[in-house]
Amino acid sequence: MSNILTPISLWKNFNDNLPLNEVIVGVKVEDGIKYEYVKFEGRDTGAGRVIIYGVWASDAALPSEECVFVIPDSIETIDEALLKAFVKKGYSCFSVDYRGEVEGVSSFTNYPVNVYYANTLKCGRYKDFVDESAEKTTWYEWVAVCRYAYKFITTKVNTEDIAVVGIRDGGEIAWKLITSVKVSCAVTVCAAGWKAYEGYNKFGTTEPVLNDERYRFIAGIDSQAYAPYVQCPVLMLCSVNDKRFDYDRAFDTFSRINEQNFKQSVISYSVDYNGCIGLENFNNMFMFLDKYAKGRHVYLPKPSDVVISVDENDNLVADVMFDELGSAIKTGLYMAEDCKESALREWTEARFNKKINDHVHRFYLDVYKNTTSVYALCYATHSSGFTVWSKIAYKKISGNFRNMQNKCRIMHSGKNGVDGFSMADYSKFTLGGVFILNPNVLPHVVKKAKGIEGIYSECGLLSSRLNSPKYAPDDDSVLKLDVFCDKDSIMNFTMRDITNGEVYTVAAKILGGVWQNVILESKLFKNEQGTPLQSYATRLEFTIECNVEYAINNVMWL
Repeated sequence: MSNILTPISLWKNFNDNLPLNEVIVGVKVEDGIKYEYVKFEGRDTGAGRVIIYGVWASDAALPSEECVFVIPDSIETIDEALLKAFVKKGYSCFSVDYRGEVEGVSSFTNYPVNVYYANTLKCGRYKDFVDESAEKTTWYEWVAVCRYAYKFITTKVNTEDIAVVGIRDGGEIAWKLITSVKVSCAVTVCAAGWKAYEGYNKFGTTEPVLNDERYRFIAGIDSQAYAPYVQCPVLMLCSVNDKRFDYDRAFDTFSRINEQNFKQSVISYSVDYNGCIGLENFNNMFMFLDKYAKGRHVYLPKPSDVVISVDENDNLVADVMFDELGSAIKTGLYMAEDCKESALREWTEARFNKKINDHVHRFYLDVYKNTTSVYALCYATHSSGFTVWSKIAYKKISGNFRNMQNKCRIMHSGKNGVDGFSMADYSKFTLGGVFILNPNVLPHVVKKAKGIEGIYSECGLLSSRLNSPKYAPDDDSVLKLDVFCDKDSIMNFTMRDITNGEVYTVAAKILGGVWQNVILESKLFKNEQGTPLQSYATRLEFTIECNVEYAINNVMWL
């Protein structure tokens, strides 16, 4: 196991003392915000220096002294709309491009030829593997860019007291950055490391085989290795059902934060956002920044805790313990059953049982009668406005409980609110590729003809409920649903095979202004080659999309 570098040894001798030689390549003022487009030089790779591109945004009339360094995702670039949101909240803001060359884009960070793999589109094995050394990886080059970007910011504001916000891969970079430079605080968004464990579920029965290469990756690249060395408070924003981020392991990284900073750090989740971060956690982020970047008094409660047990009446329940020093004004608990794949797990709100005392609430876990394991995740919104969450509680179960549920062929009805559905395609509604701030694009209940209600989302609707044993179809099941469209339109239905990624679609003509039944046999769904879907009794994701306002109700198996 030679050449295994740790977070300390990897960055111990990094040279960030070279002059920046910064140049302003453009300026614009829009909606009271001044945007400065800059280039400066980064590290010397031996074949020349990296030429870094970034955007500085500030209030045009009165620039804030408090600054946030935004590190975007590797598949995104600088999002000026996100920078605008930070400026409107009272911060100056700098964001850097590190993804490198992309066809059709004129402004980007330019990497010398000997580190071509720092370009996102050319990274190959250099991103996901450490074949030689952590110093010869895409991650090393990306963090090096951000080290020089940090230097640029500190020279501009004449202080190290800045905040860092990293999104997805940018969040993984943030973990590495905040172990080697001084900042006031950091926010990591859908980033928690454990990339060497990708494809291995935390609650599964198998673990990856770790060879020398994997040990090099875990020691020098994976973010959980950096958590013990962070030098500031951290807010971890997580989203469930994220296909790029294993939120099951997020608390494992959170708990590794050293004792001094752990006490000041917070973890928070967004549920029903299909991998995105919602408005509540967006607001959480600014309360956290206000506390540590602006020095304002904001009470941050301790994470809640969950204990799953059987009560005196043989009900399966979860007791939730809240911060005794806080004042919880809203509490709740989400539960899920059996599914070990975090991206596919369906979370539903559990029924409230009773208040044990001011700081302990009990919830029913109404599981399906054949369920063998249950997950629970609770939240508490405190009087400060800040919402904190627990780690995910997991328990294997057996036997009979009074509140067990029978199998159900109705996947959704008007009694279920929006349970069972999330957003399908939210890409055009996000800030920074991850924040959803408009609650109106989430699935919500709308009232249509005859006062009948149904679910609608401008993003389309997606459900993984087909994979839940409680709602699972038989081999010969037929799908039936009630639909309403405001105008004559085409409604598109999609089944995606989770195992192999194959996509099957069918389109139905819908008459506008009236509720009607749509009955779909599996063979009506066809892939690009015209091959029909043989049966619904497989691992599928179901999507509904339409280009006019619609409503969906009574989704069931016949």
